[in-house]
Amino acid sequence: MYVTSVDKVEEIEMNVESARSVKVTYLLHEGVGAKKLQLRLFTIDVGGYTPSEKHKHEHEVFILRGKALVRGGDTQIIVKGGDVIFIPSWEEHQFKNIGEEKLQFLCTKETVE
Repeated sequence: MYVTSVDKVEEIEMNVESARSVKVTYLLHEGVGAKKLQLRLFTIDVGGYTPSEKHKHEHEVFILRGKALVRGGDTQIIVKGGDVIFIPSWEEHQFKNIGEEKLQFLCTKETVE
């Protein structure tokens, strides 16, 4: 078993040209024994956004707080704290913080692709 606190895990700035004001905290990952899934905490400042991307792995997302415009394929929807999102493999997607506070969400990703 592995147990930690979010306060003890390093928050990393996403240094991707197509992202703005995004930080990621890798809560669970292969390095702590999670062989199948990663659990990540994303924090996006007001006006920030993730890169628009698509890839083999799917995502399961739980919005903790804030308000976002989420694009998935040709669909755009506004989400808020308490909403749950599934993004299938190869669907282009992006999260934009359109609220007045930080956006935070938990997101899973396969550890090995």
